[in-house]
Amino acid sequence: MGESMAATPHPAAPACRNCGHTLTGPYCAQCGQAAHDGHTPTIGHFFHDLLHEFLHVDGTIFRTLKALFLQPGKLTEEYRAGHIVSWVRPIRIFLIVVALHLLVSTGVGPMNFQVLLERNAKGDLHYSIGTNVRATAPSAGQTPVPEEERREFFEKFGHAYAVVRYTSVLGFALISWMLYRKREPYFVSHLIAGLHFYSFWYAFAMLISLAGRWRPEWNVLSLLSSLYLFLALGRLYHERWYVRLSKTILLYGLLIVIELALALAAGWFVAWQTG
Repeated sequence: MGESMAATPHPAAPACRNCGHTLTGPYCAQCGQAAHDGHTPTIGHFFHDLLHEFLHVDGTIFRTLKALFLQPGKLTEEYRAGHIVSWVRPIRIFLIVVALHLLVSTGVGPMNFQVLLERNAKGDLHYSIGTNVRATAPSAGQTPVPEEERREFFEKFGHAYAVVRYTSVLGFALISWMLYRKREPYFVSHLIAGLHFYSFWYAFAMLISLAGRWRPEWNVLSLLSSLYLFLALGRLYHERWYVRLSKTILLYGLLIVIELALALAAGWFVAWQTG
């Protein structure tokens, strides 16, 4: 009779060091941590992780910025196709660009609004909001307020505008949905397009603001973002150019009205608080 062979025990499957889930591949199916993470670190592991994170994160950022600036509508098109991880998410890039605009721009909002403050003989405060109000001649019977007072008002105006800033993105989504609901019935899809467009608009306004430090009248060049919108709608909906042009003019015109209304509301609120 043959000798009975003792069964060789199989080695226990390794467990994820983060959540304890049994590993079945190079990454944990439960939490996503790499199988090698959590082990005793070495110089080789450190530089491998550093190189991987730099190429992955920076590659995603650069690829997203390239598409945002040079390929209007592509980011929204990719999102609708389900290609999410390869790009910076819409809300994240929007918040980042808005934050950079706040730090760099001399104006408020994607149109770089500025404020002109004046007082009449009775001491009543009057304000004007526009893209180049500093070049405006003082109104008859009005005297510009001291620069310190104007700066204080402008700072409060910026804070008040920030509260209602996101309303304009919702306005974009609503108008876009009304124009294209038969082609794209989901409202959130239009909201994503709004986030991408406003990300470009704020980024472009930031660049225009830098040029506007030398020539304030250049702030009006932010209106060139309407061309970007025209190209983005072409990629997303493939309409004849004259149909797309009419919808671009309607959509962009309503966006300007919304921005002006929000700016005036913010200015009125600050003036009311100031008394």
